[in-house]
Amino acid sequence: MGRRYRGVMLDNPWVVVPLLIALYLTVYTFVKRVDGDKWRLVWVIWIIVIVMLLTIRLVQSL
Repeated sequence: MGRRYRGVMLDNPWVVVPLLIALYLTVYTFVKRVDGDKWRLVWVIWIIVIVMLLTIRLVQSL
């Protein structure tokens, strides 16, 4: 039941859009203090996290 509720919340654009805006502002503020190499590392970590979440969601839907 909790898993289904969490999925519904993440499918709701009224939840996802503010979270993405907050994430963008956080990353933008962080980037102002970080050099290029660390910035690339942050993007690599975010991409890995997104791919892992999508993979978990795909496996759960099978």
